[in-house]
Amino acid sequence: MKVREEEFCRLMAVYADPRRAAREAGYRRPEAVLSKLLTREDIAQEIEKLSANAQKIYRSTVACGLFRLACGDVGDAAELALSEKLAADRLRELDLSCVQEIKRTDKGVELKLCDRIKALDRLAELVGGSSEHGGGLEEAMLRSAQALSRLNERQVTPDEV
Repeated sequence: MKVREEEFCRLMAVYADPRRAAREAGYRRPEAVLSKLLTREDIAQEIEKLSANAQKIYRSTVACGLFRLACGDVGDAAELALSEKLAADRLRELDLSCVQEIKRTDKGVELKLCDRIKALDRLAELVGGSSEHGGGLEEAMLRSAQALSRLNERQVTPDEV
């Protein structure tokens, strides 16, 4: 496989856009070569292999993002909401990844933060604890509530649960 073809495969794994991948790989007339590139078995196998690697990276990136949403610090968001005026330099430094919406009202700045429970549940699904595997945050909460209910009904000790 030629260098330009390898670059095409790499870019296809990232963009999933044949014309863009061909153009950025250096083909001057992408339409003229696409049918040849996309029908070659070695090209297809390379794209499939690289796409699988890209999917692993995307999955890890999503997991990290969900973890930040679920467990991240809201101190910078609180600083923004409580400050009368922040310097532009300080504004650029704030981590507002947990902020879903910002509104300025007559009472000041109103912030809507992301739903941490949803983020935790999505993270649990992503890392293998989805309801199809018998897990998930909602299911765990339901089992806990049922156990507490049984505990109250029977007046048993927590060790028996």
